[in-house]
Amino acid sequence: MTRDEAKQIALKSIEEEIEKNGENHIFIAAPQLGKNSWTLKECKEAILNDKPLENTDNNLIDGVINLDKYLREHNLKPLTENE
Repeated sequence: MTRDEAKQIALKSIEEEIEKNGENHIFIAAPQLGKNSWTLKECKEAILNDKPLENTDNNLIDGVINLDKYLREHNLKPLTENE
């Protein structure tokens, strides 16, 4: 899976959630000091800029790539058919 393919998958998923819930819907929350919740709008911006979410090391594109890798390693249906 290319980084661009992963970006498109993540972006499509976030846009579907925005359509259902609105861009100000809390998408991720974590019990930590400082910033501890992120909206769908913030997630979309992070994906578009290929950056981690603010105050984290969590890049959503990397998450898609890691999920695809896991699926392939466990002989499950990958997110894309490309090798």
